Amino acid sequence: MSQAVINHSPDLLRLQNEEYQIEVTGGYLAIHQIPYLNTKKEIKSGLLVMSLTTAGNVAIKPKDHTAYFVGERPCNIDGSFVSSLVNSPQKTQLWGNITSDFYLSCHPDGREYVDFYDKVSTYVNRISSPALNFNKAACEKLRKPIIIQDDGSPLVYMDTNASRANIVFMNELFSQLKIAIVGVGGTGSYLLDFIAKTPVSEIHLFDKDVFNSHNAFRAPGAASVDELNEQPSKVEYLAQKYSKMHSRIICHDEYITRENIEVLKTMDYTFLSIDSVDVRNEISKFMIDSGLTFIDSGLGINLSGNKLSGLVRITSGFPGHYSHLKEAFRGVDIKDDIYESNIQIAELNAFAAIQAIIKWKKMVGFYKDSFNEINSVYSIDDNDTYNDNGENK
Repeated sequence: MSQAVINHSPDLLRLQNEEYQIEVTGGYLAIHQIPYLNTKKEIKSGLLVMSLTTAGNVAIKPKDHTAYFVGERPCNIDGSFVSSLVNSPQKTQLWGNITSDFYLSCHPDGREYVDFYDKVSTYVNRISSPALNFNKAACEKLRKPIIIQDDGSPLVYMDTNASRANIVFMNELFSQLKIAIVGVGGTGSYLLDFIAKTPVSEIHLFDKDVFNSHNAFRAPGAASVDELNEQPSKVEYLAQKYSKMHSRIICHDEYITRENIEVLKTMDYTFLSIDSVDVRNEISKFMIDSGLTFIDSGLGINLSGNKLSGLVRITSGFPGHYSHLKEAFRGVDIKDDIYESNIQIAELNAFAAIQAIIKWKKMVGFYKDSFNEINSVYSIDDNDTYNDNGENK
């Protein structure tokens, strides 16, 4: 699917934003899941296809008024054929294994179509009106996600959420990025949940632990008893879940050690979400020495007076901005006592992941960033956040 053409064509974007299930492929504009009535008054789903004329990556005025239809012949509520629609029954191979059943000719009022929004909406109205008038609810149930097949996207199906918001073009910010998540426990699993919804080139998961019951209560979604009984590795369990949405999740059933740490040099962004302060410090030192970009998240939760209190910290490090890390981590060689309790709660893991994701998206230019914070600490006790951009050092 060539989403680039849709992104640069106002008429195609309008169709997508109005929830037409469109696809650009093989030189055609395909409109999926078109409801229609057959001769038996059954509601069916058809495929409408028309040649797409473009100038570079922009759709221009349709060259003619014809189209193709894959399905049975559309009918009115009384079972008669929809008039002024079918030119002839015609088997035409369009692309791949897609072959049309009818050649259509819809030329309302003898005028030319202004653009593809005009052409598609006219055709769909002619084909679908009888079905919508007959049973609108049944027509709505025909909608299914469009499976992405040929544009190199790592997403398994189209991001219609972005298209409805008219921000699909911004997804291009992510398309070439390779992401590492080191540690996919509580916070790391939520990081994957959010990153898997972006078209990043690759997502690499690093962890050697087994996914157990306590992990299920800190991770998004709901693991079944059968899944827990299998005791899968964390990376395999999460990759299996999220590969349903993102096709390029790479499992590394191992910890990051001195023997394999060089792999992080191949990543554009690395998220650190690990419990061990010593390991965190060792990895971050390597990242600094190598001039790499990373975002570290940490929870410091304590039980005090039968209530939980503590901090959620997000710290970023990137070339030219490393000097704050020692203070942010509270020393390189001394263990940080707030990590010792290892209390983790799902909503705090999710909150840490959200903060880290927002920071990452600011760094890639998705969100506006007026303050440029490099360290952020949220206090549960007073619901306050301290942000530091390093300018007062």
